[in-house]
Amino acid sequence: MPPLINSKYSAVVKSLDYQRLTADINEELNIDRLKTMYFGFDGDREIEIRFVDPRGFSAEQRRFIYALLGDIYAYTGEPIESLKDYFWSRYEALTGREISLKDVSTNTMEDVGLLADIILDFIFEWDIPFKNGYEILPVNQEYYFYKCLTKRRCCICGKPADICHVDTVGMGRNRRKMSHEGMRFYAGCREHHGEEHRMGTQNFLNKYQIKPQTLNEETRKRLGIGG
Repeated sequence: MPPLINSKYSAVVKSLDYQRLTADINEELNIDRLKTMYFGFDGDREIEIRFVDPRGFSAEQRRFIYALLGDIYAYTGEPIESLKDYFWSRYEALTGREISLKDVSTNTMEDVGLLADIILDFIFEWDIPFKNGYEILPVNQEYYFYKCLTKRRCCICGKPADICHVDTVGMGRNRRKMSHEGMRFYAGCREHHGEEHRMGTQNFLNKYQIKPQTLNEETRKRLGIGG
């Protein structure tokens, strides 16, 4: 049986020029052992590069994660510890890395942002209600507002929603025939869509901190936007 060989190394990027990257590896490579990898294969070796977020996760992210778990618990009755085991395992299966929200954890904002997105995905897929919406953190905003659109859930209150245009369509134009390329949308229930019209779009977006999303052609077709 061949010896176990470390094939993962960390490094510090020193220069980056389009497709050429120079980095200092943080430990000495064992060249002789590397030569034995892949049972004699002598072609070019390919590597995967992952840029690591230098920012540690925040207390706000931790509170957000537990707020999401709390809503799932309130709806399903599943204990928080069981939910943690499930979602932590989902993260580790997806990334191959462990996740922790303890103070001594080395996980980053990007890591915990991904964990939150995994939990948000579960909430949308299983129609877990959220009574008053969420204070969505910037790292999760794109995914949250996109999922609200694709699931037709109001991004403010979670009720069934319409796909609402942010950009002006113009008088006399047929929305079902015109191009919606580059246009921005949010998901809003009838009540909140009406509020937008009463107070003005920009004031409404500012009030609820909504980040409208553009949608690709495939998603627009799936949602029935345009012809």
